[in-house]
Amino acid sequence: MQNISHLISKPKDKLYRFSAVRNFILEFLTSSSKPLSAFDLQKMLKLNKLSVNKTTVYRELDFLKNQNSIEEFKLDDGIRRYEILSYHHHHTVCTKCGEIKCVELNKDLESQEKKIEKNNKFKIISHSLEFYGLCHKCQAVK
Repeated sequence: MQNISHLISKPKDKLYRFSAVRNFILEFLTSSSKPLSAFDLQKMLKLNKLSVNKTTVYRELDFLKNQNSIEEFKLDDGIRRYEILSYHHHHTVCTKCGEIKCVELNKDLESQEKKIEKNNKFKIISHSLEFYGLCHKCQAVK
């Protein structure tokens, strides 16, 4: 297991315990090629002999979100998923098998945001952009 304690900031006035559950959650999210749900994380914890209830998992996820270590988002299925907060990106989602992949867009999106702000006198705080379709495996299946 890699040292991922640097993903949690420690303000001088507060000392946070780096628990085994928190460590495993960060480890799973860091090594995963796709965003994970709380249910996914709870299953992985159980496989690693850390039996915790869903309240504990959500409490740890809230803590990590508040630390700006992870990001939460929901897709059309309403399931909250989590991933390490590293860089701004979007996702492709296969509507058949549910595969989720991260994709980066070029800088044109930033210029579009600036146009939207200017033309609509609107301050954008964040945006969500996901692409839905069929992955290459599902396209091949007849």
